[in-house]
Amino acid sequence: METLWAHLNLISPAAQGMSSPHRQECLDYQMNDSNFCKMICMKRTLCRKYKLAMNGITESGKAFDRLDEAAPAHLKTEWSARERRAQSSRLNDPEAMDEYEINIKKAPSRKEIELRLLEEGSAHNAAPSRRSVAMWISTGLAIKEAQIALLIEVRRMGRRSTETQRLDITWQRDRLQGQIDGFTQSALTHLGEGFDADDEPDDLNVDILDDLDDDPADFSKTSDTWTNSPELTVIPLPSNLGVDQCRRCMAEDLIPLEMSLCEGQANDTLHNLWIHLCNKAVLFQTAVGQAKSQALKTRAWSQVTSVQQAVSLHVSIYTKTRKQMMKLEPGQDQLQKYKPLLRKQLKISTAVGDPNARGQRNESLAWFWSVEVDLGGPDQSWNEEFYQVHWLREKALRDRWKEEMTLVQLEMDWTCHYFSWRATQWGDQMRESLEKRLLGHACYSRRQSQMYSLLAQDAQAVFQDLQSVSIKTRDE
Repeated sequence: METLWAHLNLISPAAQGMSSPHRQECLDYQMNDSNFCKMICMKRTLCRKYKLAMNGITESGKAFDRLDEAAPAHLKTEWSARERRAQSSRLNDPEAMDEYEINIKKAPSRKEIELRLLEEGSAHNAAPSRRSVAMWISTGLAIKEAQIALLIEVRRMGRRSTETQRLDITWQRDRLQGQIDGFTQSALTHLGEGFDADDEPDDLNVDILDDLDDDPADFSKTSDTWTNSPELTVIPLPSNLGVDQCRRCMAEDLIPLEMSLCEGQANDTLHNLWIHLCNKAVLFQTAVGQAKSQALKTRAWSQVTSVQQAVSLHVSIYTKTRKQMMKLEPGQDQLQKYKPLLRKQLKISTAVGDPNARGQRNESLAWFWSVEVDLGGPDQSWNEEFYQVHWLREKALRDRWKEEMTLVQLEMDWTCHYFSWRATQWGDQMRESLEKRLLGHACYSRRQSQMYSLLAQDAQAVFQDLQSVSIKTRDE
């Protein structure tokens, strides 16, 4: 039996002052006592596991039967074949277990698009100034996100801030300014001689303040932000320069690259927005709705406020990204896919926890909840897709509980056989001691043999009674 290290914490203070041999003897005694307690309590543990397995088989069997009765026969045959194929191939091909997941292809993220662009540049033997252009544009998009996050934090903090807060803001500004300086110097390589690194931000006609669509209550009326702050600096991305300026700089090929990376950034932002809105709905349904005291309500609303701030950040990033995409002359498909975010689309209704609540018949999800669905995927209905996954998972759950029941029954047999074997072993030891006229050893062996015999008889009787009761209950 394995050692239970947690039980050794009881003797750890006393063992610190012991010598090495004394400590070793004390630890061995404690471990042996722990293992002995586990052994004599094995009957109770297995009975509890048996009851849990019985309840699991009953509940999972009922749930699977409800799904199985409503499923068409030809679909059940197909799903069973997929299940057998997945189970037989899971050791060599873990992706075979994707049958148990919704078969929806997510929209590509910014990192995936950047990796694809880098691989394409290397495959086509691009010029040195064009090989790392995807990484350069991706760095600019990351700087843009950092600018928005820092600007929101500065405006939310206001002028009445502590020295620690001002010092943290200064560190962030210094780090951000270093990133902007390095990005601007790299722009000379990628944009060519037609670009002037000393252009004034006003000449680029971009103002990040106009892109923040946040709740005015989240900000102070005054903020410690000046004109030359790094969070207001306009970085020389192709979207900031404009299509005409990129053409004059002979950098027109950068426009589709930034458009692709902006799509990945928009996909990432909408995905994060989706997660935070779901988290907000769960908080309203659990923490806020079930809070019984003022302290719990305050704590719950603090969590909601934290999630709302994350939602505001991702909304600001998406709004900024979409405006940058509009300057790159997007196609009609992109205009239909990435729509403006409205404030009413970000509201979460607590009625989502009650499917029978009034007023939901004509409600529909906002457009961004379906952005990650690949419309060019397999032609099958959503109902069939979700039903298949639920059917496979319920069947797997039922099979796991059956497997657990089989293991528990085997453990019951192993326990009884172990006790009987130990009783026989101590009986042989008693007879050997009597032949050698070692009466003390014989008495001890007899006691141990009797103890294991009683343990075996008691465990076998309890296990048989428990299984008989379970059979009668199942038949009824």
